[in-house]
Amino acid sequence: MNLAQKELALRALAQRDFYTFVKLKWARYNLAPFLDSWHIAYLCKVLECTQPISAQDGGLLTRLMINMPPSYGKTEIIARCFIAWSLGLDRARKFFYISYSDDLCRKIANQVRDLMKSKFYAQVFPKPLEFLQDNAQEFVLREGGGLFVTTLKSALTGFHAHQILIDDPIKVSQMNSKSAVREVNANFKESVLSRLQDNQSNITILMQRLGLNDLCAFLLSEREFERAQIESWKVIKLKALNAQEEIHSIKDFSYTRPANTPLFEARHNAAQLEEMRLQMGNDEFSAQYQQEPLATSGGYFEPQYFKQVFQHELGQFNTFIFVDNALSLKESADNRAVIVVGVENYKQSARYIVLDCYCGVWSEEQTINYILQAKEAYPQAKTYIESEGGGLVLHRLLLVALAQHNQRAKEQYKPPLSDAIFCYTPSRQVSKVAKIKAIRPFYNTGFLLFSHACQNLGQIQKELFSFNPDRPFKQDDCIDALASCINHPDAKPPYSSPPPNTMPTRLAQKRTWRI
Repeated sequence: MNLAQKELALRALAQRDFYTFVKLKWARYNLAPFLDSWHIAYLCKVLECTQPISAQDGGLLTRLMINMPPSYGKTEIIARCFIAWSLGLDRARKFFYISYSDDLCRKIANQVRDLMKSKFYAQVFPKPLEFLQDNAQEFVLREGGGLFVTTLKSALTGFHAHQILIDDPIKVSQMNSKSAVREVNANFKESVLSRLQDNQSNITILMQRLGLNDLCAFLLSEREFERAQIESWKVIKLKALNAQEEIHSIKDFSYTRPANTPLFEARHNAAQLEEMRLQMGNDEFSAQYQQEPLATSGGYFEPQYFKQVFQHELGQFNTFIFVDNALSLKESADNRAVIVVGVENYKQSARYIVLDCYCGVWSEEQTINYILQAKEAYPQAKTYIESEGGGLVLHRLLLVALAQHNQRAKEQYKPPLSDAIFCYTPSRQVSKVAKIKAIRPFYNTGFLLFSHACQNLGQIQKELFSFNPDRPFKQDDCIDALASCINHPDAKPPYSSPPPNTMPTRLAQKRTWRI
């Protein structure tokens, strides 16, 4: 085979094989050395399976979620290369490209367009291109295919797409904003799913994990989607450093990754990854590089100070029920928690004992039922509900449900439940994080204990040990309710009389007049 034949064969292979196209682009278009790695070849094969024309024995993927570290080539592969290669195969295919920044989206559109207009691209896909529409936000080919770029900050509009590519939908810094996270997740649910062309259309998400409430966690949550929808996603996690041996295979590709092997050694070796972990901290490194956003320990509350007690060991105490009623009464809102705390006199000070805890993703009816359960178990307890986040409505509904419950109890000759239910407005001068931080002195000194009979102790421990005041936006509903109790002025122990007079005996004797 002469050089001309070899060149034609190479170009034909680049048309069929995406990985070959990527390497050839770097050699002839970028004119730069290509940092090769098995994970890039694997990603190329996976992305091929999102195309009906090239999926074949790999099976067509209509929902694909790939989690991998930043700066490991994901934008180069999924945006600059894949869109152009796919349009070379099928010029009627329509793409949405979505990222966190309008400027980045426009930059990607320009780079894809420039590649498709290049001499290199014409060598691989020689059929002439004709652009009917060509601007900073979109381009459309005569055959009907093209690219539209946008962000998830607003609802998607424009044409329907055969493939929607989502590349890091939110900035790392914006993960601290609950409103920004909700906006991205809501716009995906309301807009992206309705923009697909047909049942063979694909959604591909390629991103680093950022937290417990990022887009990937949202899409895999049973609170938001049915089990069948969740299972439709093919989830691929590429960790920067793997603890166990992994086998990655698809189509004609197969690779066995030995344990403790860096994912992209040309970028970061094991020593560099360890240095990065020390610089970033365990939480960020675990999420962004290991694709495991669940932190094992926040370090603020140390496990060694977690103390339990049996209720028969306690003295007389007052009982309080505090409700963390989330931000709204919708079932899609945050977890809700109902916590029961006893307050007793101990060494001339107040000691707090967590007697019981109920938590979960509830509707308002379910929340009321759990509050009534707690009131039945602790009849003398006073109940407190924050007015914010639907608390006023929950308070009103609870009073109605309590009246109905007590009427039924009356008819059955049972004692009624206490109507001591208060709706209060928390101080705006004390933040949620500061409120939770304030319980540490009680926790460390043994003035905050946990009953052996308490339900959901595992959840309480998880929240305590993962709490980090520098990164507070994690699940903390139970300890938030506990902190509200400890910080509330009404949460006091029973009144105890002062100790008896300890004057010396000679001074305490009955005084008489001397004559």
